[in-house]
Amino acid sequence: MLLDQLTLEEKKAFWNIANVLASADGRALAEESILEQYNDEMGTGFEYPDASQIDINNELQSIKNSSAKNRKIVYFELFGVAYADTEFTDREKNLLDEICLDLAITDDVRGTLENSVRTIFDTYKKLGEVFNS
Repeated sequence: MLLDQLTLEEKKAFWNIANVLASADGRALAEESILEQYNDEMGTGFEYPDASQIDINNELQSIKNSSAKNRKIVYFELFGVAYADTEFTDREKNLLDEICLDLAITDDVRGTLENSVRTIFDTYKKLGEVFNS
């Protein structure tokens, strides 16, 4: 939704972190689908990395000094990856906590971003039910 506003370096870091998050609980079909949408949205055609080989701290370094806006976009979209299957493992929660801390996302902003993702996903789910009934 907002990923096209990131620099190429930020997109690459986002992509790698998103794959780590998606793999944290075995990569559900919903997470796979959102990753494909994000890759299309960014217009990058990134290959799927081996998430076990990604150092999330290195990836976060590429985003830490980004604008506050871009850090918020990254967190918003990463939360979307984790929320895609509407379930959170402890690993996903821990990763999201680490990401928030490293990107200096305040608790208030975090709550707003997470609630917004939930609202968007719930709206799409309801629309799907209406369209498919």
